[in-house]
Amino acid sequence: MTAAPARPLIEALERHRQAFEGLKAVASVEVVKGIRRRSFDTVGVVVDAQRRLRMEAYGPLGQTVMAIVWDGREVLLRMPGEDKVKRPGPAGLERLLGQGADPSELCALLSGNVPETAGSDATLLCRQDGGCVLELRQGKVLRRARTAISSAGSAQEPQVVSYEFYRSGKLLFEARFDRVEEISSYRLPMRIVIENPERNLRMTIHYTEAEVNTPIGDDAFSLTDEPAAADR
Repeated sequence: MTAAPARPLIEALERHRQAFEGLKAVASVEVVKGIRRRSFDTVGVVVDAQRRLRMEAYGPLGQTVMAIVWDGREVLLRMPGEDKVKRPGPAGLERLLGQGADPSELCALLSGNVPETAGSDATLLCRQDGGCVLELRQGKVLRRARTAISSAGSAQEPQVVSYEFYRSGKLLFEARFDRVEEISSYRLPMRIVIENPERNLRMTIHYTEAEVNTPIGDDAFSLTDEPAAADR
C-alpha cells in the first residue's frame, strides 16, 4: 500500500455523511455472546442523522419485546418482561460498543458512516484497486476505516467496508458493512456486523425494508413505562 493525501477521502466520507438525514427500517437482528445466541426476526430501527436513535424488537404478535432509545441526551431501555423504563446512563450501550463510546457512534454504524472527524490527525494508505485504509487519531482515540469503491449507483464514490474504534490502544469494537443498496440516492449497507472482542459479543443487523431521508417525528425517540398488567 502507498501513502496518499487523506483530504479527498475525508471529504468524500463527509459528503456521504451529510447526505444521510435519517433512516426508518425493519431488520432481523442476531446477538451472539460466547456460545449463547438470540435472534429477533422483526426489529424496528429509526435513526435521526447522528443525533438520536431507536431500536425496538417485536414478538410474533407485534408486542414489544425490548426497546432502546437514545434521545440525544440519555439512553432509555426497556428489557424483556419488564414494564419500567430504565435509565442506565452511558452503560446502556457499553455492552456493545465498549466503555466510553458515544451513542452517536452507533448512529453512524447503523447508516454505514464514519462519525465526524474534525480535529483528527489523518493518515491514508491505498492500493491500486482503490481500496484504502484511513486512520484518524484524536488524543487517545484511533478510528480506522477501510474503504473500497462502491458498486452501488452510478457515482464512483468510496464506501466504508469496515470500521474499528480504539481507545488507548485497545480495540473497543469493529463493524463490517456489506450488501450495499442505493435507496433515495443514498448508499446503505443492508447488512452490518458489530463485534466487541472484550465481551465476546457480536450483533448482526440485516435490513429487510428501509426508507432513507423520510421525515421522522420527535415521538419516535420517546420511551415510557408500560401499564401494569392489572391496568391493561
